[in-house]
Amino acid sequence: MDLSRRAETQAASLQSGGPVDSRRYIFSFPISSVKEIPAGFDELAGCGEIHAGVFLPQDDPDWLGRRRYPPRILLITATGVVVAAHESAREPVWKLPICQVSSLEWGRVLLSGWIVFTGGRTSKRLPFNTRGIIPVERCIKVFKERWLPRVHGEERRPETFGAPLTLKFEYARAAELMDGEAPVLQFFHPAVRRERRILILRRVVWAGGDLIVVTGRRLFWITERCQGRYEPYGTVTSCAPLGGVREVRLAEVGARAGAQLQIVFESGLPWRIPAGEGLEAEAGRFAEALGRLL
Repeated sequence: MDLSRRAETQAASLQSGGPVDSRRYIFSFPISSVKEIPAGFDELAGCGEIHAGVFLPQDDPDWLGRRRYPPRILLITATGVVVAAHESAREPVWKLPICQVSSLEWGRVLLSGWIVFTGGRTSKRLPFNTRGIIPVERCIKVFKERWLPRVHGEERRPETFGAPLTLKFEYARAAELMDGEAPVLQFFHPAVRRERRILILRRVVWAGGDLIVVTGRRLFWITERCQGRYEPYGTVTSCAPLGGVREVRLAEVGARAGAQLQIVFESGLPWRIPAGEGLEAEAGRFAEALGRLL
């Protein structure tokens, strides 16, 4: 069955409310009550009040018919984050109280998307296809509003360090900022093009850009690097409450790697962010400014 036909089947089944195997769904859709949970997720029947939720369809099959992940449901309830897979996957339901969430990662590279919740010694990664990203974005927005502390203070002109933002990072920052949220501190270094020679061969490689933004509620870090690779058509965003920062420092990690901004959290998990070529002094001033803010 082609993509358009499968989409029509999903739309018809959702409108009719009839029992349809949710493994056939190909698009994400919002869930706001227990009645909207599709068949195959009986373990969520007693999850309580739902503030936001989203159905994440299973992965598309490869040429051998294999799929990397099953359909899952993400719920933001009155007590925390709940993740359940379709009963055919035989995965246990994963739960984490909102007060125990220490960080959130949110990645999008072309059609591949993922969410990672981390808290204490546990974490949960939820991959999804970005062709149905809008319900996912809305669910994550509700989660962040409930998770991050509200801060009421005077607006101040942001202190910016590093290079001016590129257009890609301007859009990424605007999309990440929540309603009423404004930057207080910012550090940015753009992607860098490098040439490497091996005998007579010349190879061009890119080191991705990084943006760190501090607001009154949190820090967030947007990078073009994913698993060490430069991703010109995607970004990975990590965020954590400002109160969870234990230490920030600029460290030298070797002649080849250069300087690195290291932000250590109370959870023990650090962010290691390259300072960028020629921007070590700016990165150091950013670290000092963030240290004064903590």
